[in-house]
Amino acid sequence: MKSIVHNSSLVDMLKQDKSIKSSTDSVRLEELSISYECLASIGNSFELESMMSEFIITFARKTNSISALYYKHDNDDKPLIHIGKKISFNIQKSMLNLEKAFTSIQENKQILVLSLKTGYLVFIYENSPIKKISSMLENFKVKLNLSISACEGVHNLEKLNEELEDRVEESVRLIRENEKMLLAQSKQAIMGEMIEMIAHQWRQPITSIGMIVNNLFLDIAIDEIDMDEMVKDLEKISYQVKHLSGTIDDFRDFFKESKEKNSMTIKEVMAATMIIIEKQLSSHNIEIRCINNTDDISINTYKNELIQVVLNILANSKDAYNDKELDEKIIEVESKQVGEDVVLYIRDNAGGIPENIIGRIFEPYFSTKNEKNGTGLGLYMSMIIVKEHIGGKIEVKNTDNGAEFKITIPIK
Repeated sequence: MKSIVHNSSLVDMLKQDKSIKSSTDSVRLEELSISYECLASIGNSFELESMMSEFIITFARKTNSISALYYKHDNDDKPLIHIGKKISFNIQKSMLNLEKAFTSIQENKQILVLSLKTGYLVFIYENSPIKKISSMLENFKVKLNLSISACEGVHNLEKLNEELEDRVEESVRLIRENEKMLLAQSKQAIMGEMIEMIAHQWRQPITSIGMIVNNLFLDIAIDEIDMDEMVKDLEKISYQVKHLSGTIDDFRDFFKESKEKNSMTIKEVMAATMIIIEKQLSSHNIEIRCINNTDDISINTYKNELIQVVLNILANSKDAYNDKELDEKIIEVESKQVGEDVVLYIRDNAGGIPENIIGRIFEPYFSTKNEKNGTGLGLYMSMIIVKEHIGGKIEVKNTDNGAEFKITIPIK
């Protein structure tokens, strides 16, 4: 009998031990389930509020919390996130510096607090195994802090991107304003040359008017006025005055800013350019030859700005002839269609650009002229106009006899 009783007791003990083990396994399984779901919830978002909300909801649900809160800053009066019942509680701010979670009992409520890298968590329970829950919560601290750092990093990166976008936008605005200022300076820089051009344009008409007036005074003095001849002379004066007025309009139009693109031909561009500079070139014994292979092709561009580019290049060619004794001074302007572009070639026979500076001629304020005659803006602004405004390309190279500028202009 004793043996039977002993064996019966052993069986009971084995059953009891098995029951304990089963219960322990069940608890561990539950803890593993909580850990898995909570860890999964932490990594779902790089937005702080969203990430913390997922974790709080998951942990509160799995541990039967009646209220859960997250404060982003230690001194915040209101939580960033709150789920569950609204329950009043007090937390000593000095306790927020603790590495581990801490608990307190307030009005029969169990308060669990965990300080994090940024802010802190609060979970409130009723009749729950608070120590075990506290230990579980501590296990998530490292992961939560890493995720908070990731969220802050993403936020800072987004903020930096926004700031960079603002800086880029501001830089582009300043560049555009600077380009406008340089464009105005470039036009002002050639005003002295323009005055010389106007003088050449006006010299012949003014001389003609002076001669007619002197002849009229002479006829009056000797009392030999022929009314028919006087009418003809007055008509000649009127014609010359209109020519002078037209010249002023041509120069005034050049200084107007081109706000919209217009359809035009290279022939029209060159005609407007010649009105301004042809007399000056002629006075320096420079012949200009236009070879137009694009008569029937219209380009959509800024007329005055393109004229300024051509004028700048022609003015540089004119200056290149200074102090050079040549039997013929010839500038050749040729246009061709190349694919979807019109290409304008401007060539001279002035000997070319020195190889040691040809790569710098489009730099701002670079000039081979003396301080009085050169600002270094003409070719730089020509490059800006062609590249940024017209959407084309400008290049230069030396030929056997001189320099060749190549301007590529989109047709559309």
